[in-house]
Amino acid sequence: MNIQRKRKWMVWLLAIILIIAVPATIFLQIIIHSNVPELAEGSIEQHYAQQGSHLVKIEEVKNAMGEPAYRIYYPEFQGDEAYPVISWGNGTGANPDRYDGLLKHLASWGFVVIDSYSKTTGTGQEIVEAIDYLTQENERSGSIFYEKIQKEQIGVAGHSQGSTGVINAHTNDTSGSLIKTIVSIALPDLKHCDPEDVYDTSQITVPFFIMGGTRDFLISPVSTNQLALQHTDSGTSVMMGMAKGAAHTAIEGNGGNHRGYLTAWMRYRLFNDQQAMQAFHGDAAEMVHNTNWTHVEQANMVDTFKE
Repeated sequence: MNIQRKRKWMVWLLAIILIIAVPATIFLQIIIHSNVPELAEGSIEQHYAQQGSHLVKIEEVKNAMGEPAYRIYYPEFQGDEAYPVISWGNGTGANPDRYDGLLKHLASWGFVVIDSYSKTTGTGQEIVEAIDYLTQENERSGSIFYEKIQKEQIGVAGHSQGSTGVINAHTNDTSGSLIKTIVSIALPDLKHCDPEDVYDTSQITVPFFIMGGTRDFLISPVSTNQLALQHTDSGTSVMMGMAKGAAHTAIEGNGGNHRGYLTAWMRYRLFNDQQAMQAFHGDAAEMVHNTNWTHVEQANMVDTFKE
């Protein structure tokens, strides 16, 4: 048995020990569920956690064999307006259904959100291919996405294995240069990554947001998120925060603890949304002082926003 497999078996063994050591109901609350705290009234986080103003439509795309390939969430198009893109990376074994509420939410804020049906997204290949699909559709007359995509405003976000995939999509693929910002949620410790999924945050050259949870102590503990931030290039804007009470799967469903600031970050980076910017910039950043978050750290986030 190789070292990689031994490490994975050790993680599973620890999980089994925990199951035996504590009542099942308590263990499930620790590992699966999250405590979603009330958001401060009038806060930036609360504002972007609420539904956006756009009506949302969904397009299912099949491949040449008639199998589901992509699910695309998009705002009801108005006139000649084009929209920024978010390409989503699924966690291991997951598909768009797992994140349906969150992806609808993002689309309601004016994003075209594309998610592949791939259940293994760690290399980033599927995430980049989804971007390529939309940029091609943007050029194809007759497509509902014809001239509706802002090719210069593309972000990526992903959960667990998908959080490694969004990094790799940017650092390992030639099309990664199209990506303007990266959000990794529940980023796994490198020891949990298959060799082809190993990520290197030192190669990131675009604004990077690392989101974790205080109950995610097996796969994505605080130390893993801090290392990702510390290894990011010294010239790159980077921020991290751990949502109090959030477990590894907190992002699933409607986005839970992470929804507000994930939406705000994408609005800030892809829309130049000045209200959203105030959640992240400098010593006065709302997230830094938000009691629902801990281990909030930042680098190169003090300069005023540049057009």
